[in-house]
Amino acid sequence: MIGSVQANDLDTGLKRASGKALVHTATADELQAFEDALETVFKGVGTADWQRLGMQASSLQDFTILQELPTAKQGRGFFAVNSRASHNRLLQAPHADSDLYTGKIASRLFLEGGFKAAQWNTVKRDISDMAHTPNTYWQAFTQAFARQYPDGKIIQLHGFEQDRRKTNAGEASDMILSAGHNLPPLWLQQTAACLKQRFPARVSLYQLDVKELGGTTNVQGQLLRSLGHDGFLHIEMSKNMRKELLDNADARKLFMTCL
Repeated sequence: MIGSVQANDLDTGLKRASGKALVHTATADELQAFEDALETVFKGVGTADWQRLGMQASSLQDFTILQELPTAKQGRGFFAVNSRASHNRLLQAPHADSDLYTGKIASRLFLEGGFKAAQWNTVKRDISDMAHTPNTYWQAFTQAFARQYPDGKIIQLHGFEQDRRKTNAGEASDMILSAGHNLPPLWLQQTAACLKQRFPARVSLYQLDVKELGGTTNVQGQLLRSLGHDGFLHIEMSKNMRKELLDNADARKLFMTCL
């Protein structure tokens, strides 16, 4: 299948783009230049001088890949944009390597679900955690997307170990949804209700069903709230749930119908 080949291409591209070097510390002007350049990519028009930002752009069938130059692999991130996608949704895998399978799940969901964009980390979280580090290319991409699509959704994938949970409710959950704060908006409550119907595994909503793994310190969630953007969905998944979404296209389809 073409989609499967593309997913493998994305997985391979991410692996090649990932580095072990120290993270690049970007200036405010540099991050603003990155945001400005992204506007043309989201709209599918024009070009940008990516090299001055240590990056390069390439095309993979219907979408654009943004990644660091081979000589500048310093954790800026790996990004994919499909300007012609029907849904204004951004998929994020901030721990694509350490939260097992989440990077590959993101590749498949991006290709199969009509997502406008996706982003993956390219440096290990013990060097720089993209979900908890401000002033990064990763954060700038999030901000550019939110400003371009104020009605969009930003969906972030994480993984957790059930036997390390602090509560019985957390240990019993296979998926924990949150908005990154204590008051889940109506659309998120509806999303949770949909997922509870479609998955036999335990789906929990932070604050209502479970009191942990709510993503309240997540810097993307904090950024979006500061922008008045109400579209952040933080998803924590057990290993069994992640394996199901990786291996089962029907499970991914059910998952996406609720988003």
